[in-house]
Amino acid sequence: MRLYRLLLLVGVLSLLVVAQAQDSEEPTQSPSPTRSSEKPTETPNEESASEPQEDEKTTEEQGDIGSDEPTEEEELDSEEPSFDESYDETGMPGSVSLTTPDYMTIPTPMFEIGQNITLGWEYSNDTKRPPKKLSICGKFPKDSNKSQNQRALCDWDIAVNISGSLRKYVWNTVTHGAPGVAFVADSGYLMYFYDSDYGVNNAVPGAGRIVPSVFWFNMYNSRYDLTNQGVPDGYNPSRATAVHVGNLWWITTVAMLSISAVFFN
Repeated sequence: MRLYRLLLLVGVLSLLVVAQAQDSEEPTQSPSPTRSSEKPTETPNEESASEPQEDEKTTEEQGDIGSDEPTEEEELDSEEPSFDESYDETGMPGSVSLTTPDYMTIPTPMFEIGQNITLGWEYSNDTKRPPKKLSICGKFPKDSNKSQNQRALCDWDIAVNISGSLRKYVWNTVTHGAPGVAFVADSGYLMYFYDSDYGVNNAVPGAGRIVPSVFWFNMYNSRYDLTNQGVPDGYNPSRATAVHVGNLWWITTVAMLSISAVFFN
């Protein structure tokens, strides 16, 4: 009986020793921390503070990139001038040339008093800034004693502030003359074309603008309708064609033969 108890005690002790030995052999593992599935809540102040920062960053990025559409100032700066700005200092002024009547063919045209005179003109190539308004005036001959002011360049207006784009004008010598002064058949009249914005007395209006351009002309009275010479009314001697030399010799020969026949008979 005692032997049985001793064996039972030894068996129990052996089981305890084995159990302890197994416990000592297994490594100790620290418990892994558990992750919380709940996200930390943010206060309303933090949300409102973070959103404007993102907006400001986006605005700054857009500002660096720039807009594709040019601003009004950029459009004005990008507009090219009509010509080089240095032309104001180095460029030549423009002028007017008379085409009707052709001043190159008829340096001193003759205009009939009391009739409508057609004037035609063009601007020179240097006229980079043609006038917006054009004026034309006239001056009596110096020896006619018709000018009320000898120092004035003009005695009467032919056209005032007509469009600068015109190239033709009809001058009525009856209605557009010097007030109270009648035209006389004489030579040495003057006609001025000038930019209305600068006046006839401005000899240097600027590069590309017309200087006052002056032309000589004569005036005459037509009395051909009162004669019996077969010359039609309205005949303009400025446009008369010269007599051909062959015809002139023929006429002279016939005249001489006629005179000889009368003399010898």
